[in-house]
Amino acid sequence: MFTVENFQCPKCSGTVKLDHEDDVRQKWYKCEKCGEQTTKPQKPMVKLKKKCGECALWMTPHCTYIDDVKQGILRREDDACDDFCPKQDKKRESQADKLIGYCQLHNPLLFHDQHNTPYARMKIDNVNVTMKIRSRNFKAWLTGLLWRYEEKAPGTEALYGAINVLEAKALFEGKKYTLYNRVAPDEDGFWIDMADDKWRAVKVTGEGWCIVDEPPILFKRYSHQRPLVQPQRGGDPWRFLDFINVDNEDTATRLTLLAAAISYLVPSIPHPILVTYGIQGSGKTWLFKLIRKLVDPSVMEVLTLPRNERERIQQLDHHWCAFYDNVTRLPSWMSDTLCRAATGSGFSKRELYTDDNDVTYNFKRCVGLNGINIAAQRGDLLDRSLLIGLQDIPKTRRRTEKELLAKFESCKAEILGGFLDVLVQAIQEYPSVNPKMMFRMADFTRWGCAIAKALGLSPEDFMKAYEKKVRLQVQEAAHSSPVATVVLSFMESSERWEGTPSQLHVLLINCAKELEISTRQKAWPKAPHVLVRQLNELAPSLKSLGLNVTTGIHTGKTRRIMLESVRSVSSVSNDVENNTINATNTTFLSF
Repeated sequence: MFTVENFQCPKCSGTVKLDHEDDVRQKWYKCEKCGEQTTKPQKPMVKLKKKCGECALWMTPHCTYIDDVKQGILRREDDACDDFCPKQDKKRESQADKLIGYCQLHNPLLFHDQHNTPYARMKIDNVNVTMKIRSRNFKAWLTGLLWRYEEKAPGTEALYGAINVLEAKALFEGKKYTLYNRVAPDEDGFWIDMADDKWRAVKVTGEGWCIVDEPPILFKRYSHQRPLVQPQRGGDPWRFLDFINVDNEDTATRLTLLAAAISYLVPSIPHPILVTYGIQGSGKTWLFKLIRKLVDPSVMEVLTLPRNERERIQQLDHHWCAFYDNVTRLPSWMSDTLCRAATGSGFSKRELYTDDNDVTYNFKRCVGLNGINIAAQRGDLLDRSLLIGLQDIPKTRRRTEKELLAKFESCKAEILGGFLDVLVQAIQEYPSVNPKMMFRMADFTRWGCAIAKALGLSPEDFMKAYEKKVRLQVQEAAHSSPVATVVLSFMESSERWEGTPSQLHVLLINCAKELEISTRQKAWPKAPHVLVRQLNELAPSLKSLGLNVTTGIHTGKTRRIMLESVRSVSSVSNDVENNTINATNTTFLSF
């Protein structure tokens, strides 16, 4: 007859014994080996050479049977093994039902994320693993269950039938959890996904940081991600700059670059778009690779910017640090996508094989661009950027990538530990840091001041360094436009001009001809109203160069434009920066 001792633990195959009976008269069994509790102990995986004549399944060691010689079959003597060897007159379970039952034996937590995507979390080899129910890994795990218990391969219809039921349970019975990529916010700090096989994460607070073996449900993973190096305490974050081709005397670039790299571990804030430029062999791609190895390791360390918008949005969603290599020119629509990705916005696309269903994305990402020239040209993209100019590496200082990589790998754990130590102190300093003025990337400005203070410097040091970079970005936005170049040349001989958009459009065309600037290029406005739009975009940049532009003057039915030169450019720069800062902050808050 049936005894509990005949069955095994589904986790470790140890002997189970009856532990207790709950309020609903459900019997719970406890494994003597691992201590795991279960309501459905499993049969041992033992093959017999005899099959039950009633159900045509293999006889288990727990079946007592009678060899009926007259009928030439084996039949069971009792109903003790009904759960494992059902009779023919009992309704047979389908493969899909068996797959669902075997899945529930492992007590999975079925839930959905903020976009209503179903997920399952279960323990596999004593590790809490989170998988998308519709993913390839979950299908393989579910297929393995049927082979483990019955040594049968499930049919495609049965597999997808089981997955559909589990998806429904996750959507309508499971809880909702917000999932993140690589970093996640918390009430007193934030989490960093180590992306290793043990599904560990780093918890960072104002009191310190530690590695947690069983973090809460926070992260989703992608196949390209690689494990984060295990950080070591007491590291020196400044050592990161030893591997970067930045002059030691360029303190502004060194401080802002290091602050940006450390801030990439801070979730839920807009991060500046890192734009590196320089001649061939100046280490632009190498800079991106090192940041990814520290913050967001991946098989694809640098990316190619896809033209297809769906692919571009999916790429940005899958990579926390999306660094694009060798970008020569950015169309306006591509520039808009990167702006939205940096400061945060929603995207959507049609779900495959459907007519009306949407797949939604909502994220903020750490974006980077590199090229020989400055890839970012539009003012809105440059406002969100951090420009890093790199010089040619002298032949005497050149090293092979293998040599540099070996040296970097030897101290990578210490550098990451130094980053985390700085963040712990920055979290403590952040509430007390309140800069008198904010730049376009207001959150990064405040965090940069806190990080600078944690690095042993003052918030004023960071503000001065970042101010240099912002001024360079504004000037670059002005000089990259042919309209700005012509307008500045037009106003060199006069202090003030006022007239209609049509009059200014004709005058600028004549001035462009004298400067031998083509008015047939795409960037040149073909009509007066287009000229007004471009002047509105260029107004902050032109003001920093000593030219005030006013386009909203109305006299009756006529719209007029006023250009006014400012004698003291330095005094204007301070005024422009304050005005630009206030205006752009308003734009950010309403984004």
